[in-house]
Amino acid sequence: MKRRSIILVILVLLLVIGLFAFVKAFGKRDSSIKEMFKSDKYKEYKSGDIVSLNNQDWYVLHDSSSKDNYVTLIYKGILYLEENGIAESDYSVYESSDLNKYLKSDFAEFIGTDKLREVNGYKVRLFNDDDLNLLNVKYDKYTDSYDITDCPEFICLTNTFYATMIATGDGVEGLDEAVHLHYYNLSTTYDTFKLESVVEDTTLFVRPVINVLKDSLDE
Repeated sequence: MKRRSIILVILVLLLVIGLFAFVKAFGKRDSSIKEMFKSDKYKEYKSGDIVSLNNQDWYVLHDSSSKDNYVTLIYKGILYLEENGIAESDYSVYESSDLNKYLKSDFAEFIGTDKLREVNGYKVRLFNDDDLNLLNVKYDKYTDSYDITDCPEFICLTNTFYATMIATGDGVEGLDEAVHLHYYNLSTTYDTFKLESVVEDTTLFVRPVINVLKDSLDE
């Protein structure tokens, strides 16, 4: 009788251990399955799409897949710097400019810093080297300018004569090319477009570029 009781206790213990192991294994497998299929899907956007943020129109600058929770946009309109207390560019160097400070602080706060994501060091910036792949350009080191042979309408025709920030080319006098990004104005003459170096203090017009979380866009 005593031996039968011991065997019964052992069987119960084995059953409990087996049940525990089964639940644990199943739970892990179930979690793995859930994790496998748990991937947030976001709306896809294509370069040139127009979207609304804070009741203002923006263009999608680069394609954004359903795996990305943010999208990079360029402002449809023109930002006039004098209206925001910025009279001139500071020696044409972006990184040390009042414009850069303004975009990172006041403008970002106007958009809503909680809506923005930092990408490559910027939440808010200007059109730059990372965006040149959207254009067909040829650099002329003697004039420090870029001839544009092909350009999407929303970049070159929607608004023209606005400033970009592109790494300086060879031979730009007076600039530390290793650390500074330099202003280039997008300009047009009839059917030709250029990115022309700004080498003297001037009032700039800009179209800010932002990285915004998709769930922050207006419906």
